[in-house]
Amino acid sequence: MPQGSSADRSASLPFPFSSSPAPDSGPAYAALALALPGRRGMTADPVPGMSTPGNPPAGSSPPEKQRRRLPPWARVTLQLFLTLGITLLLVDRLGVSARDILSLDRALPDPRAVPLGLSIPLLLGVFFVAARYWGLMVAELGAPDPGGGGSFRIVMVANLGRYLPGKLWPLAGLALLSRREGIPASTGTTAGLLVQGFSLAGAAVVALPILWFGVGQGVGPLGGDGASGGPQASTPGAGLTGLMAVGTLLLLVLLASIPAVTGGGLRILFRLARRDPEEAPRPGASFGPRWLLMHILLWVGYGLAFALFLHGLGFDVPVGVSVPAFTAAYLLGYVALFAPAGIGIREGVLIAFLQPSLGGAAAAVAVLARVWMTVVELIPAGILAVRELLRNGGGRRDEAR
Repeated sequence: MPQGSSADRSASLPFPFSSSPAPDSGPAYAALALALPGRRGMTADPVPGMSTPGNPPAGSSPPEKQRRRLPPWARVTLQLFLTLGITLLLVDRLGVSARDILSLDRALPDPRAVPLGLSIPLLLGVFFVAARYWGLMVAELGAPDPGGGGSFRIVMVANLGRYLPGKLWPLAGLALLSRREGIPASTGTTAGLLVQGFSLAGAAVVALPILWFGVGQGVGPLGGDGASGGPQASTPGAGLTGLMAVGTLLLLVLLASIPAVTGGGLRILFRLARRDPEEAPRPGASFGPRWLLMHILLWVGYGLAFALFLHGLGFDVPVGVSVPAFTAAYLLGYVALFAPAGIGIREGVLIAFLQPSLGGAAAAVAVLARVWMTVVELIPAGILAVRELLRNGGGRRDEAR
């Protein structure tokens, strides 16, 4: 795929961008480098700026400082213990028992095949849109646009790393798979960082009403055991909830319109991802609001897919509860950096927000929601990953002839 020089690409950008090294992900990168070697004509050499156990980056800490770090097995063990401990604490505080979690009959009071079936393609479609956002960001940074199919393949396969402890695995996967498609590794990871930052901001806006006021403001619990009935009469706080949500959205859009504010946020994001903050793009006035609104719509799409899933299980939970509850659970699960794919944390938060509406069925519903989302994500991602491996293996065999 023909490309211009790095300097040519930078000159055409709406804001300065440097083709910078990809993040140092250490053992995570090394494992992905073995699992996803380079494409035909390209070796599996480390992405510049990323380290492997035998190839420390330039300017890295001296050996005596490196020895002070916990070994990988100890870090993984600690992360798993933290995940398990906090999950058990949440379950205990919510009064959830093992019987509640395993009571699938309570989670399926009146299954409806049509909405349950429709929730699957809707969720898959939102996954596609999220992946396409990454491709559009890559193009905005001056690299070749991978298109819808290419974006979906790269992002879905790279996101398999979310099921491992730590948050840098997907970035390492983006670096490797981007380079295979002729996209600079640094551009792929930078686009990933930017999209993830706006995704979290958009999720925070959608989740704001339930995070700020809880479930009881504006929409009451369902009648009976939560499997039937309608929303109770709105409380006086309903108007305040809506006003706060709209006001916060307008404030965020206003702040995102200020290049200095958006640029500062991007530099913080780069620092958290172990990237040089000076390498962060300097966006224009329209960059922040545009991407923030795009991701707010994306999270509304995720929430509507979950609302349809709940309806398919047999629950008539108001959209004003199900959409922000799902988004808040996903957001808090993501920021729990120690939990692989937010497992346990996301379920605990979702139970807390659904209990007023679903009662004791909330625990089993949270488990089914995890299964639903994981299956819809892993089946296409697994198929695409196998195709990547087969394609790469065929390229290496052709080179050996």
